[in-house]
Amino acid sequence: MTTNVRNQSLNKAILVVDAVADGHRHLKGICDHLNLPKSTVHRILYGLIEARYIRDVKGIGLVLGTKMIQLGNRAQRDMPLKEIAHGYLCELAELTNDTVHLGIKDRDEIFYLDKVPGNRAIQLRSQIGDRLPLAGTGVGKALMIDMPKMEWKRLIDKEKHLDTDLMITRMEKYAKHDYTFDLEDNEELVRCVAVPIRNKYGNIIAAISVTSIKPYMSDARMIELIETITIYSKKISEKLN
Repeated sequence: MTTNVRNQSLNKAILVVDAVADGHRHLKGICDHLNLPKSTVHRILYGLIEARYIRDVKGIGLVLGTKMIQLGNRAQRDMPLKEIAHGYLCELAELTNDTVHLGIKDRDEIFYLDKVPGNRAIQLRSQIGDRLPLAGTGVGKALMIDMPKMEWKRLIDKEKHLDTDLMITRMEKYAKHDYTFDLEDNEELVRCVAVPIRNKYGNIIAAISVTSIKPYMSDARMIELIETITIYSKKISEKLN
């Protein structure tokens, strides 16, 4: 088997795993979603089930297998950032009463590495492991701060609901002061303040945010939170370095 063919087979297997992770529970649904022949998907699924990457659960269908859970746990253990930051996130959530997120950049998306709920009687839809466009979230914009302006524009333009000129103006201000706001950019009523986490070389490696709904997040309070979140961002940076 040539390298090209091996790569194609691997790519198709990854697509099948992603399809199952996205909720496609049956062979036909995966075939339709990926536009692949039934025989190809069936062969890939057989191999993935044998290797315990996929399970076929009676009454439910195809789900991620135990091997994926093991790999996920190992990946978390191999990423010290979450372990180092978690205690500080808990302190910040307790101090502010609001939900705290930790996110990292994954291509053009933010990946939520950790979340600590606040003490208020509200539930935010975000979950650990979620991915969202960088330009549509406070944490994502904090991860964008050091990017060139043309990259800001590219990422903002991808989100059709955002006003590019307005967002560029905001990003210029954020970049000067090393913080960002989410002013209901991604979800109605949801606001957050985010600050990047930098390594010892000054590079942004992650970001943290405090998130709540508008009644608890007045403009004045958001400004007040910048200093508090920055303190916790620096605490995490110091531990990492």
